[in-house]
Amino acid sequence: MFKRILRTDDNLVSFIIRITVALVMLPHGAQKLLGMFGGYGFKATMSYFTSQGTPAILAFLVIFTESIGSLLLLFGFTTRIWAAMLTVIMLVAMNIHSANGFFMNWGGTQPGEGFEYHLLVIGINIALIIKGAGRWSADRQLSK
Repeated sequence: MFKRILRTDDNLVSFIIRITVALVMLPHGAQKLLGMFGGYGFKATMSYFTSQGTPAILAFLVIFTESIGSLLLLFGFTTRIWAAMLTVIMLVAMNIHSANGFFMNWGGTQPGEGFEYHLLVIGINIALIIKGAGRWSADRQLSK
């Protein structure tokens, strides 16, 4: 079973999308875990999520997945698992942001951000779930 999860080919496209989604999600995780890039850090993020009704274990999993999971995705280690976890997180975020419409709030004229970003991340992650980590990944090395 574990070998099936790791299985991937030497695909350059999978490598490109894996690196792209990891580099986009990693700063989001660093905001939540470490307080970098204008984030609030672990304690404040946990407090915010739990005050909004999110169970502590789910809040922790969001922080862990966006930070440590994105880092492991960058290296291509258990890519399908982290891509699936990020897909779930983005589906929830998409549901929350859907009240603000489709588009991002580029001009500051909406009450909040739309869900177009979340949809892109979901699409990238689904491709990784299907194809695997691709070239230059730990998954590829471990599945040989």
